[in-house]
Amino acid sequence: MARKGAPKKRILIPDPVYNKVSVHMLVNRVLKSGKKSIAYRIVYSVFRKIAENMNQNPVEVWEKALNNVKPRVEVKPRRRAGSIQQVPRVVPSVERAQAVAIRWIVAACQKRAGKDMISKLFYEITEASKKSGTAFRKKEELHKMALSNQMNARRPDTIIKAIMEQNEIKEE
Repeated sequence: MARKGAPKKRILIPDPVYNKVSVHMLVNRVLKSGKKSIAYRIVYSVFRKIAENMNQNPVEVWEKALNNVKPRVEVKPRRRAGSIQQVPRVVPSVERAQAVAIRWIVAACQKRAGKDMISKLFYEITEASKKSGTAFRKKEELHKMALSNQMNARRPDTIIKAIMEQNEIKEE
């Protein structure tokens, strides 16, 4: 076992144009083969398209989409008594939830059939802000799985509470 302790957390600097860390995280997820300039071009084109088509601030739409996709709980497989059980737990930090949400959005874009990454990312972000789309459905499925496996958790009441808080936020 390593004796160095926990690794230092890298602190991301905000995006140069929109001054948001979440936009910079999206650029890093879109990044392929180390070509960051292409990733910036894709993300900024998507944000311009959102501003033109929806007549809203693209950063607000992105933040809304990110909040709609962020999971409150996650399910980890654990080996107990000779069988593998899905054990739900509350997501430990906001950064972890945000990273998972961005990963789901970009993965949904890559699976989507379409012409280019700009249009796929545009449609996924707009659908996520309207509480639909592949990434949002993935979060809903994860929450259903966590509710069905809550008896495997150490404290099932915290799992129910976290998901119900999410549902209350959703209704508002």
